[in-house]
Amino acid sequence: MNIKIVRRPAGEAPEWVRDEWIGLSLPLTSKREREREWRGLGVLTGPRGWILQLWALLSGKSFKVKGYAVNAKTAVDQLADRSPSAAAWWREHTPHMLRGRRYFVFDTASCERKP
Repeated sequence: MNIKIVRRPAGEAPEWVRDEWIGLSLPLTSKREREREWRGLGVLTGPRGWILQLWALLSGKSFKVKGYAVNAKTAVDQLADRSPSAAAWWREHTPHMLRGRRYFVFDTASCERKP
């Protein structure tokens, strides 16, 4: 299962970086194939360590986002084929997200689900 990005996704990255997602088809993992409501933390402003992330979630510093979760490393690797400069922005500013264990949540309004 995939999602296709059809509009600029919400987020903390600059608009030009988020615009580069438009048109990409990104894979969903089997555990995260469905749309759902997630608790999010900013990729730039959110805490980086898991203990601080847990604390942010428990203390109400997260926000709700309805959408689809995509492995962040996989997404940026695919973005690099289309826009090396946008992928470089992610690698420079969010290396903590790109180790293969973290996810970007693309909001429902920005994507379409594809079989």
